[in-house]
Amino acid sequence: MRTFQDIIASRDWQNPSAVRMHTLSAHVPLHSYRHVEDARQGITSGRRYLNGQWAFKLYPTPEMVEASIIDPAEDLSAWKQIAVPGNWQMQGFDHPIYTNVKYPFPDRAPEVPEQNPTGCYACDFSVAPVAGEQTRILFEGVNSAFHLWCNGRWIGYAQDSRLPAEFDLTDDIHTGHNRLVVMVMRWSDGSYLEDQDMWWLSGIFRDVYLYHKPAVAINDVFLRPELDALYQDGALHVTTKLSQQTTAHRVEVRLFDVAGQPVAMQGETCCATNQYAVDEKGGWADQVKHHLTISRPRHWNEQTPYLYRCVVVLLDAQAQVIECEAFSIGFRTVAIEDGLLKVNGKALLIRGVNRHEHHPETGHSVDEATMIKDILLMKQHNFNAVRTSHYPNHPRWYELCDQYGLYVVDEANIETHGQFPMCRLSEDPQWNHAYMQRMIGLVERDKNHPSVLIWSLGNESGIGLNHHAMYQWTKQRDPSRPIQYEGGGADTAATDIICPMYARVDQHQGGTNPKYAIKDWIGRPGEQRPLILCEYAHAMGNSLGSFAKYWQAFRQYPRLQGGFIWDWVDQGLSKWDEHGQHYWAYGGDFGDEINDRQFCINGLIWPDRTVHPALLEAKRAQQFYAIQFDGQHQLTLTSEHLFTEEALICCWTVLEDGIAVSTGEHAVVMAPESEQTIELPFDHGLYQSGKTYHLNVDVLLAEQTFWAPARHSVAQSQFELKATYPKLHTEPTTPLADIRVSESDEQVIVAVADQQWTFHRGSGYLTHWQQQGEQRLAAPLKDHFYRAPLDNDIGTSEVDRPDPNSWMARWKQAGLDRLAGRCVAMSVETGEHAVTIKTQFDYTAVAETVITKQAATTGQLLRTQWCYTVNQHGEMHIDVDVYPCAALPSLPRVGFSCALPLTERVTWFGRGPHENYPDRCLSARIGCYDATVSEMHTPYIFPTDNGLRCDTRRLSLGGISVQGEFHFSVSRYSQAMLETAKHTHELVADEVVYLHVDGFHMGIGGDDSWTPSVHPEFLLDAPHYHYHVVLTSARS
Repeated sequence: MRTFQDIIASRDWQNPSAVRMHTLSAHVPLHSYRHVEDARQGITSGRRYLNGQWAFKLYPTPEMVEASIIDPAEDLSAWKQIAVPGNWQMQGFDHPIYTNVKYPFPDRAPEVPEQNPTGCYACDFSVAPVAGEQTRILFEGVNSAFHLWCNGRWIGYAQDSRLPAEFDLTDDIHTGHNRLVVMVMRWSDGSYLEDQDMWWLSGIFRDVYLYHKPAVAINDVFLRPELDALYQDGALHVTTKLSQQTTAHRVEVRLFDVAGQPVAMQGETCCATNQYAVDEKGGWADQVKHHLTISRPRHWNEQTPYLYRCVVVLLDAQAQVIECEAFSIGFRTVAIEDGLLKVNGKALLIRGVNRHEHHPETGHSVDEATMIKDILLMKQHNFNAVRTSHYPNHPRWYELCDQYGLYVVDEANIETHGQFPMCRLSEDPQWNHAYMQRMIGLVERDKNHPSVLIWSLGNESGIGLNHHAMYQWTKQRDPSRPIQYEGGGADTAATDIICPMYARVDQHQGGTNPKYAIKDWIGRPGEQRPLILCEYAHAMGNSLGSFAKYWQAFRQYPRLQGGFIWDWVDQGLSKWDEHGQHYWAYGGDFGDEINDRQFCINGLIWPDRTVHPALLEAKRAQQFYAIQFDGQHQLTLTSEHLFTEEALICCWTVLEDGIAVSTGEHAVVMAPESEQTIELPFDHGLYQSGKTYHLNVDVLLAEQTFWAPARHSVAQSQFELKATYPKLHTEPTTPLADIRVSESDEQVIVAVADQQWTFHRGSGYLTHWQQQGEQRLAAPLKDHFYRAPLDNDIGTSEVDRPDPNSWMARWKQAGLDRLAGRCVAMSVETGEHAVTIKTQFDYTAVAETVITKQAATTGQLLRTQWCYTVNQHGEMHIDVDVYPCAALPSLPRVGFSCALPLTERVTWFGRGPHENYPDRCLSARIGCYDATVSEMHTPYIFPTDNGLRCDTRRLSLGGISVQGEFHFSVSRYSQAMLETAKHTHELVADEVVYLHVDGFHMGIGGDDSWTPSVHPEFLLDAPHYHYHVVLTSARS
């Protein structure tokens, strides 16, 4: 037996050949049921979980760990307590570190830092060994490597934080009191393979359990259900691996439906068949094969994930049950045919998302309730697939995906993004064993899950001989599933699917490994594979602009079969400031000096699973029902579902200036891939001139399903009716009143009835607007061309190293963040029915910025001309013309801002109800909405511009009304505050409301977050802009 000193001296944790010592071979999850009925129902499992409070001690290095910790008599009273499963950094020990690419330690693979925090766990337990049986212990996940002792005896060693490590304790436990000691190293050579854009967290973070197995036992089962060429009848191929050779035992396979009724059974089969299986450790054991035929089985797919229960029974010579293993299986086939990925013969359209295992309080330890919450949110937002980025997930996740119907890309725990070159370890034969063991463990554990459609060799590790070895082994072991891998260019020989990340619809991106426009990629010479984006639409903060363009392409080109959005959940961790205020922390918030800031905050949902506005856009773009309207009475629904009919309610509503005036419902049952026409009975003759009409269509579930309640919305659309009518025109309701004008050297005052407007001659601003002595403005109307930069605007900029290609850097270089306006002209024209005041402003940067020779000569960047017209109805019409005077980058916005006295209610006629931007507004329909100012703010973890509502025709708040065609946002936080704050909790609400009215607003982008990704049609680079709004008092 190895001594403690030998183990410390050997430093197994930095030897890539020492991946596992004394662990059992990889296999499917086992329970060792002792009765067939228990196995069928999945109850009374033989597992005994050791989850709970363990004793814990943290040492700075492995060398500083005292040898006495493994002594069964060691006094644990001075040790701390820690929850298992859990990460120790989430429980007050050490600190979390977040990096995206760079390792948080010097890259000297396979060596790790001398300062290597080492957590020692101790657990006392009692157990009654069963005579003649084996006692095993299984750790589902330990980060990053660990040695195990039981009752003072060394048991073994393991690394790969995302795969189980299982040991035989039979000879080391005894009746009564026993003690386990686990020594976990934060860093190991395995850490070089786990550089996966997530928090670096450590410890025993998944379940730990004991279980007994008989001397002759079922060690592994490989189930391969399949359908015939017509997808009618099924066959089940079962390969059972036993723990030892035997002629005295029999294996029986029984198949049950969901009601518990037997479907098929193959009788006892002699085990002495001379068929041997060789596992990856060179072990030999009998394997027994069964082949069952099932007439017309129910299929497993995303809509109807029907699961049969397969029970494998081991019997002795007297036909007595020794043990059973049971698995939920689904009959489905997956294949690539004619350049298309197909399930049960149907070409898929992958509506996928990448998901890290993340919980804001418990780190990488995710409970089942959170898993179910994630799955339900995915299903309810029209997702059908998930990629386990970038490692094997908790085993329970796959069971839930089987149950709820989510396709899974199951990924090996390999990413070497921080290597230079990235492929360095992938090409090194010294690391081949480590790579292979990670792939073997993944496949052997998860091979029986119907939800697993595709194996993935890992992520962002370049391409090398180790990947090709993984690919070849996997193809031999499981030829039933495709394999994908993006590294090395997304279309190498090690992938069955072209699976690029962040390739764009139309734009070719060059480089060492070019990313072609996806529409062109599938047409490259000799290329016949489907294309599925392994990552796309980087959802970092206020993002997902132009997402709908991808879905137009996916639907237009059959071999573009969808993709996986990056990513599902913001990886913020719960933290409290010195005042006890909670916030979501990101890189650098725990003193981690090597960090990538908020780059872990790029989910479609907040850490607490609250929905981002971008998720609503994804739901709308990838909905399963296309809705068309002929402009008269005929509505056409087209189903993109492939497998099962769905009972729906089609609801329609006619809106007049955003208010519902006519509604109706139609029950409809949609067969897969079918089309139905619905006649709508509304009367077009009731339209009134001067009104705007829209048709809203909502498709709802008619009945409750296993993933959503009845009347859950699965699809929506909106159509404009009678577009030839004026968009908006409101006849004044106030009587005519005299206009009074008084002028002085300092100001111009215009008064109509009980209203008064004051213009300051020096500044040119409308500084006051009063009604009956009550101020309507808290700060003047001013041109505004800047926004608090979004993550997509910031790009790869750091505090001390701006990314010169980012929009933020270009705006700041141009001086758009520090414009100084000067009124160069002001005139007053008094007419019989109106007063017109014209002003002109020239804008320069506060600090001189030379952009072109013209700008260097004049210093002028922009010129604006304002025309205020106040009429006898008390209306103020504002026309603004904007002229860029230099070669400026795309303007963030063209509009004005002001501050209003504190108010709470906001009503508008425009797009809503949720936040939307010009390139992310497909999901936001035009209507009349009401909200509070607080509700209009989107609390992104990293504060940026937010809360815009587009295509607005009328806005009312704080006693004023704005009419026209514009975008707007209201907030109690200024743009300067949003730009300065690093976390939402740092924002302090002002005692005014900031109103931004934009005639034009630049898109937000989102193809990725590190290059300028706003599409050309959403840039503001024209030589002239004009917008018009009407301001009135809400009392008028």
